[in-house]
Amino acid sequence: MQPIELAPRLPLWGVLGKFQKTVMAVTSVLIVAMICYTVLIRYVFGSDFYGSEELIQMLAFWLYFMGAAQGSREKSQISADILSCYITNAKWCRIAQLVKDIVTVAICLLVTYWACQFVGWGIQMMPKSPVFRLPMLIPHTAIGLGFVLMSLYHVVYLVQDMIIHIKMCRAGE
Repeated sequence: MQPIELAPRLPLWGVLGKFQKTVMAVTSVLIVAMICYTVLIRYVFGSDFYGSEELIQMLAFWLYFMGAAQGSREKSQISADILSCYITNAKWCRIAQLVKDIVTVAICLLVTYWACQFVGWGIQMMPKSPVFRLPMLIPHTAIGLGFVLMSLYHVVYLVQDMIIHIKMCRAGE
């Protein structure tokens, strides 16, 4: 199956891809810089960058969840697709792919619902981080947005696979 890059020709797909890659690059650089700074301050100057873990953790949430969304976008998530080794009939392979897509979308939509409820709770309660008193909505939003993007990509793949299956069935394959 082709990655989404080759499917919809809407500007939204390009914007989402650039956004995710930018967030991953920026957060990676910032995390590495903060860890290096913390090590330098602690072991060279004998001081401490109090609360660095808090900031690094917030950045890490954005890195992890945008990375997960990017993995869904590129279809590079880990998959235990053992059925394709045993099913030799092309039609039954497509059906197995559709079943896998449906289960993936169902689970992803359920977890997305929970993630959105979590973000909603964060908006209502407005918890703050212990050291810098930053809103915990910063990492919570990464969780919600990450799952929304993953669900979006998996729904698009399900629709793509259904269209391919229908076309192949009509063609007699």
